[in-house]
Amino acid sequence: MSWLFDLLMFFTGRHLRKATVAAFKALEDPYMRLDVTHTLVFGISETTGNPAPVVFNADDLTTLQMQAIAAHFGQETVFVLKPINSAAHIRLRYFVPHHEMEMCVHATVATITVLVRQRVLDKSPAYVETTLGIIAVHWQPTRDEQILVMVEQFPPKWSSQNPDKEQVAAALRISSEAVVDSMNPVQSVSTSRFKLIIPLKDWNDLDRLQPDFERLWAICDAFNTTGFYPFTVKTLDPSVQVEARQFPKRAGYDEDPATGVAASALSAYLTKYKVLGPSSDGWHSVVVGQGRAMKSPSTINTEVFTKNDDIILTRVGGTANIKGNEILDFPDSKSE
Repeated sequence: MSWLFDLLMFFTGRHLRKATVAAFKALEDPYMRLDVTHTLVFGISETTGNPAPVVFNADDLTTLQMQAIAAHFGQETVFVLKPINSAAHIRLRYFVPHHEMEMCVHATVATITVLVRQRVLDKSPAYVETTLGIIAVHWQPTRDEQILVMVEQFPPKWSSQNPDKEQVAAALRISSEAVVDSMNPVQSVSTSRFKLIIPLKDWNDLDRLQPDFERLWAICDAFNTTGFYPFTVKTLDPSVQVEARQFPKRAGYDEDPATGVAASALSAYLTKYKVLGPSSDGWHSVVVGQGRAMKSPSTINTEVFTKNDDIILTRVGGTANIKGNEILDFPDSKSE
């Protein structure tokens, strides 16, 4: 095509030559070059946790392109954009391989960690615009040179329509006797996205879960929840107060090694039903262990603020490790 380029340059006036050069560069390189930082979040080591690719300068991407990039990575992927609301520092959109999500805590932790490391953010809190609104994200350096990031969530919502334990046990392929709902119900709870909280007897029951995913997803559809979050207070790991597993609804993968939105909902549930004992007014912390069954053990820090037995505030977070960077060449929609 070089002969055509030379001919156009010969006949084109000077004032149009710059545009001609740009047009031909677009034809020669019909790709966007996207900066991606890969992270692992909530892991107990540098090799465990929940992966989260962070895609920067994503303003020119369409929704379909974001969805395709998340499918390419096969992981929950976050896209960093300029905020629409001037009160926010950044805007984030979250995608799993099969759909967009309103909130993803571990991807938010990943993004803030990267931006602090890059010295783009120098003051806490950072204000993040999401489809749920603007949320405050608090961060601080730790003694071991990590960055602790805590993401504010919302006061809990409690579903009044929930499956019975026989339905849940059948979907999880366990005996209904393993579901201990005599004191604490099977209930869908949200501090940003609804998760079905399921109390189990002990870590043995938790570890041997092998769900029937079609049945599990059908229950999620019927009761308007986004995944199962079975848990136990009889943990194998003495460093955590509860252990849990998360089976999301049609996300593009069957299980998650660490789930901030689910852990936050669980923390509210534990507080409401006094599962870990009574509490006074003020902030209360619960450390949730997750991912051991996937050989990617993680810990998630959750906090709730109560007043007169009401849960007023919730937040959840932890730390992230940066694993590397890449330039992703992705087809430019303008060249299609």
